[in-house]
Order: sequence, then C-alpha cells, then structure tokens
Amino acid sequence: MTTQATTNGRTSAASMDDIIPVEPQTEQPKPKKRRSGNNNKAIDCHLDIDAGAKRVKCRLNGAYKAFPSEAKDIKTDVPLRNNGCFRIGKKNYVVGKAIDRVNGEMIVASQDKKLSCVEIWILGAISHYRKFLKSCVDGRRRKTEPARLNLYLRMVTLSSFKRTELNQVLKKISTFTWEDTDFEVTVKNCEFIDEGEGAALEVAHTKNLEEFHLIDLGGGTATHSTYLWDGDELSTEAKTPISGAGMTSVINKIFKALTRVDRGAIQAENFDIQEALELSSIGEDGAWVVPLRNNGEVQNIALEVEGALSEWTHGNYALLKQFDFISQRLARGESVFCTGGGFAVKMVADWIIRYLSKGIPNAKIEVLENPQHINLSGLKWLDNVEG
Repeated sequence: MTTQATTNGRTSAASMDDIIPVEPQTEQPKPKKRRSGNNNKAIDCHLDIDAGAKRVKCRLNGAYKAFPSEAKDIKTDVPLRNNGCFRIGKKNYVVGKAIDRVNGEMIVASQDKKLSCVEIWILGAISHYRKFLKSCVDGRRRKTEPARLNLYLRMVTLSSFKRTELNQVLKKISTFTWEDTDFEVTVKNCEFIDEGEGAALEVAHTKNLEEFHLIDLGGGTATHSTYLWDGDELSTEAKTPISGAGMTSVINKIFKALTRVDRGAIQAENFDIQEALELSSIGEDGAWVVPLRNNGEVQNIALEVEGALSEWTHGNYALLKQFDFISQRLARGESVFCTGGGFAVKMVADWIIRYLSKGIPNAKIEVLENPQHINLSGLKWLDNVEG
C-alpha cells in the first residue's frame, strides 16, 4: 500500500514503511504571557513655562505658579515635602525658594543659565506642583514601577533652540526622581511661543483693535512689539527686544542710588529692594511711598527710585530711542498695552506711563490686568483654538 505525501505542493509516492507514526497529542496548557513594559497609566501634563531672568512662570494643566529663577546643585539628599526638589540621574537639585535651606552650587538664570539649564527649570516647574505629582504616584497600578507622564510642553522664549540642543534637553528630562519615586516622561509635543504672545492674544480677543503695540518689561529685557489682528489670526509685525534693560537693571540702579545717599548706612540687598518696590503705593499726601525696611526702621526710598528710573532710561541709548518711538505712536493715536513683571510694580508703571505720554492728551496706554503673568495665562486662547 502506498500513501500520498505532499511537499511544497508536489505529490510523490511513499511506502507505509517510510511513514513515521505520530502519537496522538494531548492539549498542553498555554504558557502565561510575560508582562512587558510599564503597566502604569501615563498622566497628561500640559506645561507652559517662561523661564525668565528673575522668575520662572509656569502653568501646569491650567494652574499658574511662579518662583525665583535660582537653583542649587546639592551633594546631599534633597529635602522632602518641599517645592522644586528632584533628582536627575545622580544629581540632586533644589529650585526656587527652597534653596535657602540647603548648601550647594548656585545656578542663576540671569547669569547665562536661562537656556543652558532649561531642563532644570522645566523639572523645577513640574516639581512645584506637589499635589499633581502625588496623585500620579498614588494612582499607579504597580507601585514598584515608575509613574509615567505624557508631557505637552510650550516654552515662552525670545530665543529658539537648534534641533540637536532641543533633543538633548528632552533626553535629560525623560527620567527623574521625586520624593523617592521614579518618573518616566514621554514628550508628546514641544513648541516655542514667542515672548509676549500670551499678552497679545489677550488684547486681541478682548479689545476691538486691528493693530496695537505691546511693551513687555521683564527681568532681563524690555521689548516693544507691534501686532496685527484680523479677527482670526494674530501676527507679529515688529519686535525689538533690548537685553539688559529689564527690572534687574532698574534694581541695580536703585541699589547704587541708595549707596550715594547718607541714610545711616542702609544695608539692603536686591531682594529687599524688589520687595519694597512691590509694596509701593500712593500716600495720603498724593506722593509715592516705597517702604524699605532696614535695621528695624522703615524708610521711604521713593526719591531714589525716581532718580534710578531716570538714570535707567537716559543711560541706555537703545531704551531711550525705544521709548521715543513708543511715545510717537501714542502721539499718532495708536494703542499701547503694558505687560511683564515690571509693570506689576505700581510706581514703576506710573513713572513709565507718565514719561511716555508726556504732552499727549488722552494717550491710549494702559497696563494689562495681572501683567506679571498675562504672558502665560493669555495662552488659554491657544487652548481654545487647539481644542
């Protein structure tokens, strides 16, 4: 007897002696599938960040925060239950106000560390949202595996990164440790937003103007921009940033002014002057009061502030010409809006507005509401468009 054997579609004859009998197979249990990858659900993290020379402003999932643009690289463990504390690889960092409680190597944004250490400012911002991170840690399905974040990043900046530089930054923030818990970060999207665009979007959507100007007085720069709005799209017609003409320069001028006056040895640091400026107000006699606390006494430094502002303006030719140009726009009846942390200081805002509108009746110039963070909060209009 012969049987048919089929090989690759060809049929040949074979004897029964050539056929190997096959024992009936019993069904074997299927092996369990090995678990691969991280089973913890990734949590969406929408972060807008403006790492300025003086302060880092950030908005995570709609919640706004700000902290000083200062950090420390420390050799000891980071303190627990403090904002801005985390570890990248083998390096421990403390960012923001918590640096006062640790020793370490200082990292200051205004000292050419704004862009070169941007990964520190990004993770410093995220680690200021303790409640958000804690919910990510507590919500893990597998407690022994890292928590996971899907990061949607928008960076407000006057400068742009080269692609290779950006890839290096994103690689550095791919993993970090917070409160002894490891995090894995997947960057889903990263885009750069022109500095001042948030404020410009706020003006465009709330004012009925086809063209307007913006003065942005930040920590390190003073920037004039001209915007066009067609009811649907915002476009930048011109932008003139002046590096070194921001509030840091103003405060340095005030510090020098205080050293030139015999006030019984005023011992004030730049931080003290900043706080005095933030407390500026108009007194009962209609004059400005800038209360500086020194050696248990309160001294009004309004005269020094006014003199320093005059020196700041006339001592910087680029700034002087920028102010002349803006003043000319006001004389032509055009609208100017003021933004940035400098305009959050009432005396500074008042002095600049009076300077720019001198001799111009009914000048169309105003300070935007919450100028210190409108550059970020105004990005909500992009959320509506993208959503």
